[in-house]
Amino acid sequence: MASKLAQKVWVITGTSTGLGRELVSAVLLRGDKVIATARSLDKIKDLEESNPGRCRALQLDVTSEFSEIREKAKEAIDMWGRADVLVNNAGFGLFSTVEEGG
Repeated sequence: MASKLAQKVWVITGTSTGLGRELVSAVLLRGDKVIATARSLDKIKDLEESNPGRCRALQLDVTSEFSEIREKAKEAIDMWGRADVLVNNAGFGLFSTVEEGG
């Protein structure tokens, strides 16, 4: 477990499934704190409930307007006063043919 001095605060996007969710588990095992984000708070609230004081859930859609993302970033930092590590795991895609996509 990390010492209090070495403990990091991680912000991880896209934590509802897959790599993002597994990364939350790995970071918590390391002894660090996590701010887990996803579009749907319902899909990640269990992370906070099962790790009180060590994991916080934050609704964040990375496709939102920049001003909304900036507010969410401020909200995340306000949770523990800092963010030491950011993992941009959330993804999105635009599906089209080459002709449609330009």
